Amino acid sequence: MNYLAHALLAEPYPHSLIGNIAGDLVKGPLTKHRLHPRVADGVRRHRQVDVLTDSHSAYRDLKLLFSDGKRRYAGLVLDVLFDHYLVRHWQQFSAWERDAFLEGTYRVLREHPLLLPEALAQVAKRWTDADWLRVYETREGVAAVMERLSRRLSRPVDLVALLEVADSHDAELTAGFLEVFTDVQRTMSYQ
Repeated sequence: MNYLAHALLAEPYPHSLIGNIAGDLVKGPLTKHRLHPRVADGVRRHRQVDVLTDSHSAYRDLKLLFSDGKRRYAGLVLDVLFDHYLVRHWQQFSAWERDAFLEGTYRVLREHPLLLPEALAQVAKRWTDADWLRVYETREGVAAVMERLSRRLSRPVDLVALLEVADSHDAELTAGFLEVFTDVQRTMSYQ
C-alpha cells in the first residue's frame, strides 16, 4: 500500500492520519523519534498494514507476475499500483467522496504542523500544494511516481518499465488488489 491506502486505513482522527502517512518516512525504532504518542500509534498501524499486505497470499502471488530479475522491485511497484486500483474502486472501500477525503487529508497536514514527524514536515507543504494524492488517478501519474522512486534507489532500475506487468496483467492485479485490500481493511477495522 502507498500513501492513499494508508491514509484511508488510518483511524478517524488527525494523529492517526499523520502517523499512517508518515509511516514510510519514519525509519527505525519509534523511540529515536520525537513523536506524539498517538502519531506513533499511527506509524505502528502503518507498519501493521504493511505486514498484513506483504504476508497476504494474493500479494505474494502478484509478485510472481514479475520476472525473476525484477521481482525484488515488485513490492514497490505493487504498492503504487494498489493506490491506483484504490482510486478505481474507491466507492467499494470508502463512504467518503474521494475529493472530500483528499481535501480533508491535506487540511490535517496543514493544520497540525507540530504533530508532523520531521521527515513529513519537510515535504508536507510541497505535497499538499501539488495535490500529491491525486497522482494515482492516471497511469501517467503512476509512471511519474515510479520515475521518482527509480531515482531514489541505490542502483539504477527502470521502475516505469515494470508497469508493463500492469498493462498485461490488469485483470489479475485488480482481482489481487481487491482481495488484499478487502482483507486488510476488514482486519484493521477490528483493531
